[in-house]
Amino acid sequence: MRALIVGGGEVGAYLAQVLGAQGHTVSLIESDSKRATAISETTKAMVLLGDGTDIQLLRDGDVHRADWVLAVTGKDQDNIVACQLSMTLGAKRVLARLNDPKNRHTFDALHIPVVAVTDMMVQVISAEVDLDVQEAVRVALLGRGQVSLLRLEIPSHASPRRVIDLELPHPTILVTVMRGEEVLVPGAETIIQAGDRVLAVTNVDQEVALRGVLCPVA
Repeated sequence: MRALIVGGGEVGAYLAQVLGAQGHTVSLIESDSKRATAISETTKAMVLLGDGTDIQLLRDGDVHRADWVLAVTGKDQDNIVACQLSMTLGAKRVLARLNDPKNRHTFDALHIPVVAVTDMMVQVISAEVDLDVQEAVRVALLGRGQVSLLRLEIPSHASPRRVIDLELPHPTILVTVMRGEEVLVPGAETIIQAGDRVLAVTNVDQEVALRGVLCPVA
């Protein structure tokens, strides 16, 4: 998968680290030179210095080849413009960070799918307190219902496997691995083992395939 990230703050840098560790091709645009340098030194991303709403810079980041453009700056207006330009320039999918819930109607009017941290916190907490624990629970639907956030509990009979050895359906991102009280950010060499609770993002039509990989039948 090819991902272009607009914004190199905490969210953007985290995404670059996780996606790069999972073997995806990542480009990132950041306007602050110090942040850009730090990200280039600590991740596998190709980092471009400048404004993520600049058409030429988006082209330099191969926006036309991007499977995902993730606009995660702290400014909703910049995220809107970056997504609009990316769609025009040929990106397959876009996803924006929603900072101010009051702006949701603007994103909806422009058909730009969003992720709001406040919404996800409520949905994750709701799923965690559900006493009817299943091997796979859909925590949320994102991207106007096209993308699923899943929590999967690895069954007791599953053998330990490295993330890099998993034949994950495309596109899939493993977000976190919860092991007891410990929360891990998975990389290529992370071992997924029985009892782990994995938070993953994939297309809705790949949910069954992802369950089959992470939760094999005994």
